[in-house]
Amino acid sequence: MGAALAPGVVAQGRAREGLARIGRDAMATEERPHLKGRIIEMPLAFTGMGLFRAWTETVYSNGSIAFPAQDETGFGFAAFNMMAAVVLVVLAVSSRRIAPLYGKPALPWITGGCLVLSASMNFSTIYWPSLAGLFGAPAALLGAVGIALIILLWSELFGCLNPFRVALYFSGGLVAGALVLWLFKGLAIPWLWVCTCLIPVVSLECLRRAYAALPDNERPRPSWGTFSFPWKPIAVVALYSVAYGLCESVFGGELGIHSGLGCVVAAGAVYLVVCLRRDRLHLSFTYYAACPLLLASLVPLGAVLPFGGEIASFCALGAYTLVLIAIMVVLSNMTYQYGFNAVWLFGIERAVRLVSVQLGLEANETLAEFSFGYGALCIAVAAAVVVATFLFLSEKQLTTPWGAVLKTLVGQSYGDRSRIGAKCDELSEQFGLTSRESEILTLMVQGKKQGQIARDLYIAPSTVKTHIKHLYQKLDVHSRKELCDLVGVEATCDK
Repeated sequence: MGAALAPGVVAQGRAREGLARIGRDAMATEERPHLKGRIIEMPLAFTGMGLFRAWTETVYSNGSIAFPAQDETGFGFAAFNMMAAVVLVVLAVSSRRIAPLYGKPALPWITGGCLVLSASMNFSTIYWPSLAGLFGAPAALLGAVGIALIILLWSELFGCLNPFRVALYFSGGLVAGALVLWLFKGLAIPWLWVCTCLIPVVSLECLRRAYAALPDNERPRPSWGTFSFPWKPIAVVALYSVAYGLCESVFGGELGIHSGLGCVVAAGAVYLVVCLRRDRLHLSFTYYAACPLLLASLVPLGAVLPFGGEIASFCALGAYTLVLIAIMVVLSNMTYQYGFNAVWLFGIERAVRLVSVQLGLEANETLAEFSFGYGALCIAVAAAVVVATFLFLSEKQLTTPWGAVLKTLVGQSYGDRSRIGAKCDELSEQFGLTSRESEILTLMVQGKKQGQIARDLYIAPSTVKTHIKHLYQKLDVHSRKELCDLVGVEATCDK
């Protein structure tokens, strides 16, 4: 499991075959008018990002199973979240020394071992409750370390993908994780124990296979730039997470607090939109839909409708899922296009998310003790959502640097990437490029041919050719060389 992640072990030919296999169905069916021909087959290797959520939902946010290791010691969901946040912050602070995590053979073994041991400690106390006092704290700590590492391992991979593929794979992974969790609900405790321990193993194997599908020059490198703090996307995460925590009282779903029906429908809708509108994709619809959905969850529908509580739960979770997909696209692109350190960026974001949700939960419990509690809750949620939406609207596209400024360059490859990303963003704004044209511009100056661009974006080569023609017209250039001269990276654009 660990050795397979070392760089260079997969030949370039096999990597190209992997990319071709991932994209072949989309390109072959691009022009078909019927719905079935437009749906992109989800590569199984990339579902691992969503699968490990089933581990958390089963072990630490499972309302249907009482684990003595948590109930009798206080090391339950809240303690697990806070421990994971601390581990993520430590990893983010240490990112210059430890990143990239890719290529470190021991890390997958450590990650899988921590998660398997944590799950086993929790399940064992169901049969031997006397072990609860002994296993409570170590199980939570091991789980926190394991979940932090697997989050960052996968986030580092997604930082190697273009925004289109991030939106496609992340939304598809969320659906896959929720479906697995749904299947888990019908298992007896012994089988659930075994399957829960298998989840991190399967997820890490998916990670290995996903990296095998990437060319070597697109994998993480131990060099990056130093940037100002990207406060806007982090603030959006914090505001929506607090709002989500405040809405937690409406939740009564069977799939856990993060993988209910609202998550499945929202993620599935994003997946379908990405497939059906791949040539004219604007992911801004995610945050446009999230705002009214989260506000709708505050309406006391339970008092007037038979399933009002379930509808409120659906709206809240659907809104939060849409925001998480948008933020995943934003942060992954900051790594992919501008050269951010993925461990630093995602470590901060995930820690802020965990702490903010917990703050919302605590505030919800506090407000419930007062007569004006519900009104104050509605005002707090509405204010957080409105401010977060304004932050979203302050950026023209999800693929901008979101106000982060490059301070220093560390390493030539990432220095070039940061400069290229900033220049492409500047040209996109100056000449009014569409999001798809901007994406193709970035891929072209990275030196990719039309066939590679078509595979990366799941569109037909003829469509790429048309976009390039429009791109040349808008930028008033006549060849790839002129385009690269305009960007100032001639060496990376040679055919």
